[in-house]
Amino acid sequence: MRTLCFLAGALLCASPVLADDYRNCGETWHLPASPPSRIVALNQHAADLVLALGAGPALAGVAYLDDTGAPQSEYLGVPVISPRYPSSEVLYAQQPDLVVGGFATAFGNGVTSRSGLGRNGVASYLLESACNGHSLDYFEHIRNDLSTLGALLHRQQRARELSDAMDADLEKAKALTRPGRPLSVFYLDSEVNGLDSEGRRGFVTTLLAAAGARNLFADINQYRVTVSRETLLASDPDVILLADAQWSPASRKRQLLMQDPVLSTLRAVRQNRMIDIPFTHLLPTVGSGRVALELAERLRALP
Repeated sequence: MRTLCFLAGALLCASPVLADDYRNCGETWHLPASPPSRIVALNQHAADLVLALGAGPALAGVAYLDDTGAPQSEYLGVPVISPRYPSSEVLYAQQPDLVVGGFATAFGNGVTSRSGLGRNGVASYLLESACNGHSLDYFEHIRNDLSTLGALLHRQQRARELSDAMDADLEKAKALTRPGRPLSVFYLDSEVNGLDSEGRRGFVTTLLAAAGARNLFADINQYRVTVSRETLLASDPDVILLADAQWSPASRKRQLLMQDPVLSTLRAVRQNRMIDIPFTHLLPTVGSGRVALELAERLRALP
């Protein structure tokens, strides 16, 4: 009997993983193996969060890098498995036990949907800011992401440190805010199909407010907005913020603004009050507090 008890205890002690249930996007999900040992991150900012939590050794692959640069086979030491979202064959070839997505579009249909992954024993997590019907409290979404993923990855202490660091940076950014009317900023997300920007529901509105500025189109209750040259000229923003992305480099946006007969007359263009910023820095993720602080410093330094 003593031998049986010893064997049972040894088996319990040798169990390498436990299962976890967790809340995400208003639903309860199941993680078969905790902590996960083979994570796939879909979207660069999703990978950044996993890496910041110190779970890099468990990151089996990343897909869909957004910031500018030549095509890469690795991202900070992690294999790039696809330039865009991977096919089901490529995704499942990684043998993931957790897939983390930065946008809802990261999860496709069928076996690559969140439910399809779950049926095949693969857990999934979608950053809270991408959940359907999410609130506009983006920084709280980041805190929730850190808390939930920190628990799933057994990195709770690191998650708390990152959350505290974000809040400290937000306080520093707030301290740099000048009294009086905040600077009006036009955010140019892409120039490919018109002048694409964000309205009140976009994260850029929250980020600019944290940096002591105001989104030029914050009164439009939409996530994305496309504006005409004439509308932008009539609004004449103090500053223009240019997203720097592989699919729409900031240099190309600058060229358009400086050469277009209408846009070149904007005050911000004539006075060179334009700020380039990597696209992933304009998404709600682990470094957003630092981005708000750096943006506040750059806005304050403008002539």
